[in-house]
Amino acid sequence: MNKRRILIISPRPPYPLFSGGNHAQFHFIGELLKEMNVSVCFEVDDQSYSGYAKLLKLWEGVTFYPLFNIKQKKTLLDLYREGKSIIRDIKKRILSLIQPRLAHIEDPIKYQSFINLPIFPQNCSFVNHVAEIININQFDVIQIDFISLAPLVYILPADAIKILVHHEIRYIRIQREMDLFKNVEAFDLCRIKAIKDEEILLLRKFNKIITLTEKDKEILSLEIPSEKIYVSPASIPVLKTGPVTFIPFRNKLVFIGSSGHLPNTDGIDWFIKEILPEVEKGIPDIKLEIIGRWEPDYKKRYQKRNIVFSGFIENLETVFFSSLLIVPIRIGSGMRLKIIEAVNLGVPFITTTIGVEGLNFENNKECIIADSAEDFAKGICSISNQESRQKLMAVNASIKLNTEFSFESAIKKRLDFYNLIT
Repeated sequence: MNKRRILIISPRPPYPLFSGGNHAQFHFIGELLKEMNVSVCFEVDDQSYSGYAKLLKLWEGVTFYPLFNIKQKKTLLDLYREGKSIIRDIKKRILSLIQPRLAHIEDPIKYQSFINLPIFPQNCSFVNHVAEIININQFDVIQIDFISLAPLVYILPADAIKILVHHEIRYIRIQREMDLFKNVEAFDLCRIKAIKDEEILLLRKFNKIITLTEKDKEILSLEIPSEKIYVSPASIPVLKTGPVTFIPFRNKLVFIGSSGHLPNTDGIDWFIKEILPEVEKGIPDIKLEIIGRWEPDYKKRYQKRNIVFSGFIENLETVFFSSLLIVPIRIGSGMRLKIIEAVNLGVPFITTTIGVEGLNFENNKECIIADSAEDFAKGICSISNQESRQKLMAVNASIKLNTEFSFESAIKKRLDFYNLIT
């Protein structure tokens, strides 16, 4: 029997696994290969080329439709752009010298918010590339990952089943960003209303929408018929062989996430400025290790004797040794796979309500949930010398994960979905 043909469209290659989005895509596509004839389309630039090359070896049987955007020779235009970039960097450095005097009028969350970014593919060439692919090929199912590419639905064939994997509800994230704005203007209120209307309009044009959490489905069901929405949690396979050995946390905190994601930069900024000083009073030798790709400016800003930036680390087992995962996330929706990684390795964690959203872990049973800086610091200090409590939380979290969010059950749920849509 011929396998159904599915085209999966994504902004970038989902490899290496340096983000939750990459994890969610990579593992599911690897399993989907067993059930369907899979094609993938994404943009490949200088930074993502090595990931694409790796996928060519890992995904045998996948048809790739990359759009290459790789600079080889520098043209006069490239040199001009580089010159502008150097001038921009000089201006930034000058501004950084006077920044302390301007701090009282700055609103960094508002400046970086998605409220400033329209829901639309940023590359005209990529839209044309997708149009050409679907013009010369016939697919039974076309799946778009991430809301930024959702407007591609306007050029998809009418007879194809159209799916959007909605990793994060854009207007919910913006609302949570606005809660942290120093000043919300009438103009901001107009923009978020318009963004919400645009997002809902786009979602209604898909045959099916996949959300990662029940919470996101509950929110979207207020605007879209719930039967169009399917909950399919992301998960991560357990790579460790043998039983997990619990090692008590003493004085090491671990944060996972890169600086290219505002929820991460906001979370680290909040933690280092408002929470860490209080933790240091209770645990003077506390250390913080930050895992992920971080720009030099952030490393310099948070430079401190007990803060280490370790970059991207593929195997987190050694990093997590005798540590506590912190998830000080105040922005976003969807699911934080960094928590699943920690639980898989028997590591206790402390999080905000938004950080653990969609995973159903309970406060003081499987983790610590704290939404104020004071409670977050108290939570870390209180558990630091309670080995039995740490172990109980790690064990309880592992039981719940294996019951509700195991990799095997997550894969089965997603594969069941593809079987249901035909």
